[in-house]
Order: sequence, then C-alpha cells, then structure tokens
Amino acid sequence: MIFIKTLFVVVEVLCCLLLIGLVLLQKSKSEGLGLAFGAGAGESLFGARAGNVLSKITVVIGVVFMASTLVLGILFSQQDSTLMDSAAPLMPQGQAMQAPLELDTTAVDVAPVVEVPAAQSEDM
Repeated sequence: MIFIKTLFVVVEVLCCLLLIGLVLLQKSKSEGLGLAFGAGAGESLFGARAGNVLSKITVVIGVVFMASTLVLGILFSQQDSTLMDSAAPLMPQGQAMQAPLELDTTAVDVAPVVEVPAAQSEDM
C-alpha cells in the first residue's frame, strides 16, 4: 500500500510540474482574460481552431492530475492513524503537574527587617 501511495504522489508532483511548464509554453491570446468572458465568441470550443498540441496535452495532464488527486484523497482518508497520533505528547497523560521548584536562598544577601513604630496620632 505504501508503494501505491508513493507512486501516486510522484505522479502528482510530475503532473504539477508538467502543467506549470505547459501553461507557460503556450502562446497567449491577444484578448487575455476577456476571452473567458465571451470576447472570443466566434471561436467555438470544438471548432476548426480547437487548439494545438500543447493545449490538448495540457487537458490530458490536467485530467491525470485531478484523477490522481482524487485517488490520493481516498487512499489517505482510509488510514487508521494520523500523523498527530504518532507525535509525542507534550505532557504525558495521568501525570500531575510537578510542584514548583524551591529557591535556594542561602547565597542571597537579604537586608535585615527593621520594624518601624507606628506613628502616634495626636488629637486636637
């Protein structure tokens, strides 16, 4: 099962890199983003100018990318344990917090406490 997951992850990364390269290699249309909103209505999707080889390869690799993403999602959702289950806990369960450390005051110079008599108030 680990081999299949690794194989699909490799396919996913290769498809991702190929898609980036193919999109960057394609010739940009002069209409730019306006083409997506109907500026190029004269050209149909499956007409005579359906696309060149690069755009067809891009579609095929995009379908392979989506299929491998779906299969990876299904494979990883069927795991019994997660990555967080294997992580070491910060504080082991069942142990109480430890008492605070006591300070060693033998080496500290402490000024003697001098008692000051309370001021006497005079009644007027």
